[in-house]
Amino acid sequence: MPVKEKAKPKAISTGKSKKSKKKKIKKYWIFTIIYTIIITALNLLSGIPAFSDFYDDHIFRFISEPYCRLTGLFRFSVGEILIPIAILIFMTAAVVLILLPFLRKKKKFKKFANVCLKSTLTFILTVILIMTLNCNILYQTSHLDFGGNRGKKYSIEQIEILRNYIVENCNELSEKVERDKNGNVIYNGDVSQDVKEALLGISGEFPRMKGYYPNAKPILGSYFMYQSGIIGVYFPFSMEANYNTYTSTTYMPNVIAHELSHLKGYIYEDEANFMSYIACTESSNNMLKYSGYLSVLNYINNDYFDCAGEDRYWSQVKIDPAVSFDNHCYDEETKKFLVEKESVIKDEVMENINETITDTYLDIYDAEPNYSEVTLLMLQYYDGKLY
Repeated sequence: MPVKEKAKPKAISTGKSKKSKKKKIKKYWIFTIIYTIIITALNLLSGIPAFSDFYDDHIFRFISEPYCRLTGLFRFSVGEILIPIAILIFMTAAVVLILLPFLRKKKKFKKFANVCLKSTLTFILTVILIMTLNCNILYQTSHLDFGGNRGKKYSIEQIEILRNYIVENCNELSEKVERDKNGNVIYNGDVSQDVKEALLGISGEFPRMKGYYPNAKPILGSYFMYQSGIIGVYFPFSMEANYNTYTSTTYMPNVIAHELSHLKGYIYEDEANFMSYIACTESSNNMLKYSGYLSVLNYINNDYFDCAGEDRYWSQVKIDPAVSFDNHCYDEETKKFLVEKESVIKDEVMENINETITDTYLDIYDAEPNYSEVTLLMLQYYDGKLY
C-alpha cells in the first residue's frame, strides 16, 4: 500500500517581517525629520550676518572645493546633465501620484509608489540643502566695502576720471592684442588656465580667491543660452563654471573669471563682475587685461553719460573704433550664424522662460540682478588711487 507523502507543515508567521518593515519606515521618517531640522536651522542661521560672513570666509571653501574636484573629473557639464534628470524625477513622481488612487490596491505598484515618493521627498530635501549651502547663506553675506566707502556719494568729476581711465586702457590694449586678417581678436593660449592663474594672483588682496579652481566647461546647449541671452552660468548643484561656446574671444576671459568667482563665494553679480575685472586687469596677459577693461566699459560709460549729459560726455576721451568693434558678446560671423540657425524653440519663448526662472530665483533669495553696481564698487576701490 503506497505511503502518502506527509503534508508539509505551514510556515508559522512570527511577525518579524512586519516588525522589520515598521523599523524601516520609522528610520526613514526619523531621518527625514532630522534632515528637515538641519536645513531649517541653517536657513534660520543664515539670517544672522555674522554667521553668513563666517561661513563664506571660513567654511564654504571646504564644501565647494571637494565638490568642484568631484565634478571636475568629468569633461562635460554635470549641471547640464542634472537638469533633465531632475525633470524626469519630478515627472515620474507626478505620474505616480496621479495613478495612485486608481492602482493603490496593486501590491507591486503600491510598493513602487512608496519607494518613488520617498526617494523624491529625499531628493527635494537634498536640493534645498544644496541651495542653502551654495546660494541662500551666501546671499545673506555682507557686501564688499572698501575702506568704509560703500555709503559714500561720488561726484561727476570722480566718475569722469574713472570712466576716462577705463577708456584709455581699452584704447591702448586694443592695439596690443593679436588679430586675424578681418580684424577679429584671436587668442592662442589656454584661456581657462590663464584665468585661473589670474584669479590666484589676486588672492593676496582677496583671501577667498585662494585654493583650487576647476576648469570652466562649455555648455552643449549653448544655442539655448544664446536665445536666453546668457553667456555664462554658475550651477550650484554641481559647483561648476559654465560658458556659452559662442561667446566672443574678447569676452571669454571675463566670463570664465566671473563664473569661477561665484565658486569662491562671491554670489552677488556685481561682486563677481568686480572680481573678474580685478583678476583680468592685474594679469600680465594683455588679452586678459583687455577683456577685463571691456567687461566694465559699458556699465561705467553709460553711467557717466547719464550723470554728465551729452555735451560734457563728448568732450572726454573718445572710445577707439577698434574697441567698439571688439566690445560684443558674439563676433559678426557668429551672430550671422546664430540668426540664420533654425531653432527648435522660438527665441521669444526661450527668453520668456529664462526671465521667469531668473525672476523666480532672485525673488526666492530677495536678490537683485545687480550687474551695473560694479560701477559703485570700482568707485570705492579706486578711491584714493585715482582721485
